Amino acid sequence: MYIMKSIQYIKDEIQKLPDLNETTICLYYYKYDELLKECDREYLNYVFYNEKKYIIQETYDKETRKDYKFKKEVIDRYNSQCIISGNDMDMCDVAHIIPFNNPNEYERYDPDNGLILSKELHGLFDKKLLKINPDTLTIEIAPEKLQNKKNSCNKYHNTTIDVILNNKTINYLRRYYTSS
Repeated sequence: MYIMKSIQYIKDEIQKLPDLNETTICLYYYKYDELLKECDREYLNYVFYNEKKYIIQETYDKETRKDYKFKKEVIDRYNSQCIISGNDMDMCDVAHIIPFNNPNEYERYDPDNGLILSKELHGLFDKKLLKINPDTLTIEIAPEKLQNKKNSCNKYHNTTIDVILNNKTINYLRRYYTSS
């Protein structure tokens, strides 16, 4: 009888959560951890999977939480807007300045190594077709992109971002800017 009551309790608690998406996933982690103190892990996983098609796995732990914390801090820092275009988060990504595959573990999750960029600008930034001059905070679009006058990114060329960046973020931009 305790098991059924426990499963129903979990179902009721999960139903209170908003729909699962990139911005609400943390709520699921916190709720999972909270319920784990009161409920059996096997039943908790069963209900999470059946109710939301979502399950917390043992291996999905610290790395995911660090990444979520990184994203949340960057989003909060830049008010959920692209630092160049001003687009809101529905049209943006959290971007690493120094790429995530960089071997330095600290830099992967350092919020100072993050920016919010629209999806289009993020793609150009990752390919080094868009750079931000760390000294002037001026946007520089690669010449090959500027040749096509219809590219929407061209309007940002030689404009200056008006977001205040801290010294660590500027140092990350400097490393990115001077790398090949």
